[in-house]
Amino acid sequence: MADRNLVKQNGSPTLRIDNPSTLTEEVYSTLRDEIITGALKPGERLVRRAISQRLGVSPMPVVEALLRLEGDGLVENRPQCGSRVKPLTFEEVQRDQFLREAIECQAARMCAENASNAELAALMTKARLVDRLLPELLSRNVPALAVSKEFPKDIEFHMDVIRCGGCPGLADELGKVWFRRMMRFSWLKLTRYKPMMKDCHQKLVKAFLTRDPELAEATMREHVRYSNEKDREALKDLIQESVLAKGNGSQAKTSRRRPKSDTPKTKA
Repeated sequence: MADRNLVKQNGSPTLRIDNPSTLTEEVYSTLRDEIITGALKPGERLVRRAISQRLGVSPMPVVEALLRLEGDGLVENRPQCGSRVKPLTFEEVQRDQFLREAIECQAARMCAENASNAELAALMTKARLVDRLLPELLSRNVPALAVSKEFPKDIEFHMDVIRCGGCPGLADELGKVWFRRMMRFSWLKLTRYKPMMKDCHQKLVKAFLTRDPELAEATMREHVRYSNEKDREALKDLIQESVLAKGNGSQAKTSRRRPKSDTPKTKA
């Protein structure tokens, strides 16, 4: 794997790659991280030339990276407008929520049926870590960036559920859904989120240990729908605030305009 470093060049961060053969991968990873952590915001334009100059690379790796990000659902390309970070919409959120619930509930059934005792023991260790770490961060009201850096531990837990169930092919699709959710989490204010259910990941593993696929599916469905509800509420608040901000901006702009005089002009 190439060494990736951001160095300063004329006051701007530039990507320094020690192994050019992985340049596209490194540009892709850098842009994905910036999107996920909220450094690049939903709807923000992604100008290829500007990105090339900022990262100190040629345009081709940027083009290839943007195509990959489009495939991940993090970027969209509009005719005659170019690329931009995919905006937050209820339709996209709902689609991801349906997909996540379908994948994770099936994975829970398979995990209860197929996982070994050793695999479930390792899963419980990770569950305890996630259940302790994320609530601590949220309770301290730390910046979204700090929380988003810990999200991979939560993702890893859910990916392991799929692997323990014996269907690793589902992990790629779930990974895309989770990356898009990380982007939303970073962009939305943490104060919008309800507290996590206590020991919710440990509760999942306990359901798997019963070897009852029905109970495992029901427990996972409760888990997924709880977090889905948080996403919808947070996005609804954000959209409402955005509409109000635009309305206030329009009113302020109108008030700054010079009123036209009602007195007719006279000819000299």
